[in-house]
Amino acid sequence: MALQHFVGHSQDLALAAAQAVTAEEREERQKEAEKLEEKLRFIVEKIPDRRYHIMGSNAGAGSGEFHMYRASRRREQERLERLDEDWEAMKKSEEFQRKQEENQRADEERTAKKRAARQKKKDKQKAKKQKQEGGAAGAAPAGEQQDGGDAAAGGGGSGSEEEDGKVEAADLD
Repeated sequence: MALQHFVGHSQDLALAAAQAVTAEEREERQKEAEKLEEKLRFIVEKIPDRRYHIMGSNAGAGSGEFHMYRASRRREQERLERLDEDWEAMKKSEEFQRKQEENQRADEERTAKKRAARQKKKDKQKAKKQKQEGGAAGAAPAGEQQDGGDAAAGGGGSGSEEEDGKVEAADLD
């Protein structure tokens, strides 16, 4: 393999060229260079060797030459068809990924919009509830809080269980 002669040499030259490179950067560059070498090695190994039947200078076109030409032409046509099929498959895959990301983004936007609407409705109901309790809280004993005692009751601002049931029933409608 042709790359074996250069393994290590190109890495050393690239590392020696960078004078002001820290040790961490040097290690990172060396790892990147090793990854590149591995990719190049993979590519070189996967390229098929073309072996064409080449006639000598004193040979004429015999009866078998047409069949060899036809076979090599067929192989080349099949290779080009595979390339086209791979290209189309890659384009379809990219288009699918793009549409999937677009749909996901649209779904997230709709979800966020609906979430905001639900939160707004919840806040309105909470404000309405506090307003109603605020009017009744004036007649309440001085020991209770003005907001209905939600924070002191440990309800987390949601009120008592009966009131929660009413709010949930309203959400279901």
